[in-house]
This record gives sequence, structure tokens and C-alpha cells, in this order.
Amino acid sequence: MAGRRRHGVAILGGTFDHLHRGHAALLAAAFARAERVRIGLTTAAFLRAHPKPWPDRIEPYATRRRRLARFLSAHWPARRWSIVALHDPWGASVEPGPDLLVVSDETRTALRAIRTERRRRGLPPLAVAVVPTVRAADGRPIASRRIRAGTIDRAGRRRARRKA
Repeated sequence: MAGRRRHGVAILGGTFDHLHRGHAALLAAAFARAERVRIGLTTAAFLRAHPKPWPDRIEPYATRRRRLARFLSAHWPARRWSIVALHDPWGASVEPGPDLLVVSDETRTALRAIRTERRRRGLPPLAVAVVPTVRAADGRPIASRRIRAGTIDRAGRRRARRKA
């Protein structure tokens, strides 16, 4: 970590559906840059209000939380982390405490709104780590929506076409 400032608390949020290599890259970036990591996990109510492709194939909150906790425990057993329910698009990004926001290339568009809302609330700016998109074998992003659609697996490999 030469040359990088170590942060106190990194935050990131998402659905973490069908936990995949892209999620692993986001989490690894957070743990590499901060002492503690706080993950906002979208609730079913949030997903109803902010629909995603293939909604009937999104894993239930309890399943996503359990798999995420197992992954964190397996990869960063000695580190401090927490998973909190994410009920709105802001989560901890507009609360006092965190000093680093970890986003992907695909979710960086929310940065302007977060910065504006933090200013409105009188909060200091957050440092930001933008994690490059992890690509599948076909060169397109590994994304849960593509896994739910059945085009790739969690590692980004193409899935065999299903016969009708």
C-alpha cells in the first residue's frame, strides 16, 4: 500500500446478487484502503422501488446477506466489517463517519448527487475509490443482471445456450 492513505471506514453498497468476481474486486479495494468496511445491502423494499432486470431471479435478502458474510469471513477473517440494510440510495454515504466511498465504473454516476447531498447536510467530502469494471470472457462487464439472464456465470464465463 505504498503511497496510498489508509482510511478509517470505507463504505460501499449494492445488491450483491449472485456474488461474483466484480463484487470481489469492489470488496478487495475497500479492504486494501481502509481499516473497517461497511457494506450497505439493498433490501427487498429498496429493490421494489428501484427495479432491476430479471427481478424474479434476484436472490432473497437473507441469502445475499448470508453469502456475503461467508465471503467476507473467508477472505478477510481478521478484518472489521459490517453489513447493514440499505433502504434508500444514500445509505451511509450521507452520514458522518465514513471517509472513503468505493464505487465501480458503472456506479460512479451517483457521485455528483452524493457530493451535493453531503454538502447540503454540512458533511465533509468523502475520498472516492473507483474500481475498474471486471470483464467477462466476452469482454463485457461481469454483472448480476447478466448472471440472472443466464448469459454468464459468476466467474464471467459464457454459459451454454439452453435448449428449448
